[in-house]
Amino acid sequence: MKVFTHGSNINFACSAREMTGSELERLIHEYQQEYRELLFGKIDLEQSEIYVYGTLEEAVINEDGDRCRFRYRSEQGEGMEEHPFDQLLLSQEAHFDIIDEKKGRTGYRVLYVTFLEGGEDRETSYFFADANGVSQPLACVAEFWQQVIDIGRDVDFTMTGCSRECGCE
Repeated sequence: MKVFTHGSNINFACSAREMTGSELERLIHEYQQEYRELLFGKIDLEQSEIYVYGTLEEAVINEDGDRCRFRYRSEQGEGMEEHPFDQLLLSQEAHFDIIDEKKGRTGYRVLYVTFLEGGEDRETSYFFADANGVSQPLACVAEFWQQVIDIGRDVDFTMTGCSRECGCE
């Protein structure tokens, strides 16, 4: 069982914990149940780019099959992003209370999942965010990313021996 880091920043209280593929899949499904329209896209602020692929239809994290698949629907139809599970680097979650111009004070959260591409020299990061939770969801996606991008990167549960495989549960 592969264990990776899940970093979180909840109103500037930062933490990191271990995460498994099945736990990540369950978390994405919780987002889907909670938010009627879950935006799915790619973020790369080094290139000043945010791509919205559409709304997430299905997320499958299959460690045994070495596959992570995200199926989405856009105005152009259905699409899919797929990566080997082994390339999953980390997941991160941001949750902040913000003052929205239309909704006033509200909580908003965004989930990010990052994969290594082409060996270990390039990363691809995806986001999952409620399309209707705030008036400018992409502004939150970009700003929250800056608050979580480094959280959990300095932790390697496979090196520390804290994996659940050690029998400490």
